[in-house]
Amino acid sequence: MKKPRIDTGQIFSDSVTKVMKDYKEGKPIDKDKVREELINSGMARLMLMQMNRKQEEFVRIKNRFKRTPKRRFLTAGNKLGKTRIGIAEDIAYAMGYRPWLNKDDPDYKISVKVPNQGLIGCETMLESVPGKIEPELRLLIPSYCTLPEDWKNGSQGVLKSVTLRYNFLGEPCGSVINIRSYNQEARTFEGIDYDWEHWDEPPGEDILQAAERGKITTNAPSWFTMTPISGAYIRNRFVTRAFNNGGMDEEIADIRGSAWDNCQDWCRSCNVFIPENDPERIEPGKMRPVNNCPQCGKIMGFVSKGGLEEYFKTIPPEMRESREEGKWLFLSGLVYEIAAETHMYDDFEIPKKWMKVEAVDPHDARPTRWIFGAVSPEDIIINGKPANRIYWFDYLLAEGNVEEIVRQVKVKRATHNYSEPSCVILDAKFGAKTIKTRLDETSWEEELENAGIKNIRLSHSNPGDVALGHKIVKEYLKPHYSVLQGKNFPGMLFARQACRGERGPWEDMTSYQWKQGTEKPEEAFKDFPDTIRYTALEQLTYQEPPKEIDPRVVEFLMEEKKHELQSSGYSPLSWGLRVSA
Repeated sequence: MKKPRIDTGQIFSDSVTKVMKDYKEGKPIDKDKVREELINSGMARLMLMQMNRKQEEFVRIKNRFKRTPKRRFLTAGNKLGKTRIGIAEDIAYAMGYRPWLNKDDPDYKISVKVPNQGLIGCETMLESVPGKIEPELRLLIPSYCTLPEDWKNGSQGVLKSVTLRYNFLGEPCGSVINIRSYNQEARTFEGIDYDWEHWDEPPGEDILQAAERGKITTNAPSWFTMTPISGAYIRNRFVTRAFNNGGMDEEIADIRGSAWDNCQDWCRSCNVFIPENDPERIEPGKMRPVNNCPQCGKIMGFVSKGGLEEYFKTIPPEMRESREEGKWLFLSGLVYEIAAETHMYDDFEIPKKWMKVEAVDPHDARPTRWIFGAVSPEDIIINGKPANRIYWFDYLLAEGNVEEIVRQVKVKRATHNYSEPSCVILDAKFGAKTIKTRLDETSWEEELENAGIKNIRLSHSNPGDVALGHKIVKEYLKPHYSVLQGKNFPGMLFARQACRGERGPWEDMTSYQWKQGTEKPEEAFKDFPDTIRYTALEQLTYQEPPKEIDPRVVEFLMEEKKHELQSSGYSPLSWGLRVSA
């Protein structure tokens, strides 16, 4: 039997009823005129919700197939509004559309069956649900969408599910939002084929695996809203593979944010204060009047600068980076400060006149790291000395014997339209080490030269060179002014497509960290950073490569010379001898 639609005329004023009618028909709505009545009707929070810049990116992100990725991660500092946008997405998926967007917005409709079964996972049942999850649900779900009996409590007296009897337009819905916590046994997450999953803070690995088994038949989407304090496996298994974070998985997206992305009266990027958005100047209950930064145009947030500053005074120093900037706590000791949005460039064909450089970290028991770069003519200053901007454009995880590795290297060079680099920087410690074979003694350096690799130079290996190398790499990674482009950007950049991949340069550089309590880096993820450090220590300056002569031209000239000599009576047996009559 078809369920009846709710009679909105009985519960709303005429003006609100007209708003709903216009909304359904896709007509323009002046929400401000009926704001008070919308608030009284219980529609306000969801319909009038505005997003800050990171929330908007989280909702709208698309992969190269123009689809919303199956897994979205919002890893950000506190006070960004992570839970708020996560719960809003939960309600939107339960209804099949996002009520806070206009009907003609391309992200308004959601491709999901309705009614459906969804899951919200949170840290604890007794604290997280009554303290955060239930208040957000009650705040955002319009009051007319449920009846009291649709809010069901579990044995502990805490909300375990809510059924949306009606959707935002008062039409029959029937979707169920289930709530579970991470202090429940992992096996209890099995058995329900969820149509979507929202994890508010990272779950334990066993819990995620159990819940994922229920997604096999539905291929359901999931989203994570989290401060990256725990869940290292999530970062290593998913986040580093995100297509927008240097990875290659088009079904994973990672949106990173700082608490300052939700600041309403100060744009940190521009260091611009917006006095009109100062809470002390805004009437209680009113929205901030300036939506975008007047200088860069970015969407402003909803928390004051003063409020954020006072809050972060209470955070212990060791937690500050995670809670303010959204950096993974277990990676707070990263060797290099590096980010995809600033240190990656869109791949392009490297100009033939740019100076090619390669660096090698050889290994016997695991793949040899071979990285390919180009020194551009763009002048920069490193440690007070002239240098040039470096673009890393490809790499190899090379396996096999030396001849096989060299063959792979030559193919890669040919792919990028050059045959010889200006130099190949080889790890001095390993490259020059003598290796005994059955027949003789040799080294990586000697073997590479015998196989046809030219212009090898050993890396700097004097005491103190490692620490100096880290310092110089950090200098390269800082912004440097480009006269050609008229802006500041890093002196060392990585190709967005060609440098990503599992254990590629980008993953290594973004995972390379100090050993806790020491001044030495961890061994894990050190291989490509080593090759980059070798190159940085050289502090290369641009020199235009010598013109490569086409071998066909050489052959032609030699034939011409031979013909010329033969025509002149040249004979190698008599040349130079005086013949007397």
